[in-house]
Parts: sequence; C-alpha cells; structure tokens
Amino acid sequence: MGAVWFGNSKQHFVFSAYCRLNGWNKLADKWKEEAEEEWDEAEEVLNRLVELGCKPAELQEALKTIEFPLYDDPKQQIESDYQPDAIKIMSELAAAFADDYPTQKLIQKWIDGEKDHMAWEAQYLNYIDKLGYENFLTAMM
Repeated sequence: MGAVWFGNSKQHFVFSAYCRLNGWNKLADKWKEEAEEEWDEAEEVLNRLVELGCKPAELQEALKTIEFPLYDDPKQQIESDYQPDAIKIMSELAAAFADDYPTQKLIQKWIDGEKDHMAWEAQYLNYIDKLGYENFLTAMM
C-alpha cells in the first residue's frame, strides 16, 4: 500500500503544479491537499510495518513507487483517478486484518479518506457535465 500512496502522491503533486501553472488554482489546491494526504498515508504504512518488526532493509518493497499516468487534461486526470472499486478492495484488506486491530483501524481511516476523495471527484465530474468543461475550468481559477 505504501508503494501505491507514494506513487499517487507523486502523481498528484505533479498535477497540482501543472494546474497552478495554468491558473486553475482551486483545482491545484485540491490536488495538492490530496497529494499531502497520500504522502501521510504512505508514511503511516511504513510506521506500521516498523511497529510490526520490519527492519529498514526489509522495507525496500514498501518504498518502491508504483507509477501512475500523468495527464495534461484535468478531466482526464479526474476520470483516471476516480476508482470507486478502491473502497471495496480496501474493505477486503481491512477484513483480512481482523486479528490485528491497529492495522485494521488504520485501513478503516484510509477507507474514510478514500470515500471523501471519491465524493469530490464525482462532484467535479458532475460539475463538468452540468457546467460544461470550459466553464468548469473557469470556475477552478
């Protein structure tokens, strides 16, 4: 999970900078906020692994970054990032840790964050649909 969050965080930091450069400051702020939350979640993964007894050399896999695509188009970025199935996958992961309450609680916290993430992406996609793409981008300035 750390590799996922490190990669997503990197993707969202890059997209935030791109949005800011194009004047879509509200969108840039949202992506930066998301990137920072994902970085914090990756850090939580690493901390929990250390608590469970992993030594630094054993964390090599968790420190790798899963690469996510970068898009120039905000709509395409939102559509690509919008993955409601992630909540189901994370819920199944939480169930697998039924005998490890601290880890299960941490995963549940991430699920709650993912629900918020999916909600704002769904809202933005709805805005694009209702307002039209150019009006949406203007509203994001």
